[in-house]
Amino acid sequence: MSELFRKSLQEEIAESSYDRPAGISFLAVILAIGGGLGIVLQLIAFSKLEDLSEVLGVSAVLMQGALLLLSGSALAAAVGMWIGAKWGWWLALFYIAYAVTRNANAFLSISSLADQFGASGEFRSTNYVKYGIRMVWNALLLAYLCRENASFYFRTTETSKWKALGIVFGISIGLFGLAALL
Repeated sequence: MSELFRKSLQEEIAESSYDRPAGISFLAVILAIGGGLGIVLQLIAFSKLEDLSEVLGVSAVLMQGALLLLSGSALAAAVGMWIGAKWGWWLALFYIAYAVTRNANAFLSISSLADQFGASGEFRSTNYVKYGIRMVWNALLLAYLCRENASFYFRTTETSKWKALGIVFGISIGLFGLAALL
């Protein structure tokens, strides 16, 4: 009997004022803090990053550009998520998919890096756990952004979530491929 009186989530949202979900607010604040700090720290440590790029054998322009892209996209995603813009959802999806890709790359590189630098078995196991947890955490964030309440808030109910994830992971993997070529 109670099922007859219970409104669907969509009807409930359409008939009442629907505020930003708490999880979206939390994620927007975390992205804003991380993106803002990333930009500030990059500006403070600009010359040190130039020196580090030489040590790592990576183009300074590539490294600075990648850091700015990540920090800027996190900050922009935070703003877009806060105001409920569809582009904010897409940027957050990209940023988190890139984090999954970055952590998967690190996870897959642990063994070869440990061999190259003669690291201990403890180094391997600690880093496998660390990057494994990061991948799972970010995958859960992606799942949250694809849930029904987030879709209603961002007005992405008509967007295929699998297709969207394919697009952002394709872009992330493409950026890793491009960076490997440079």
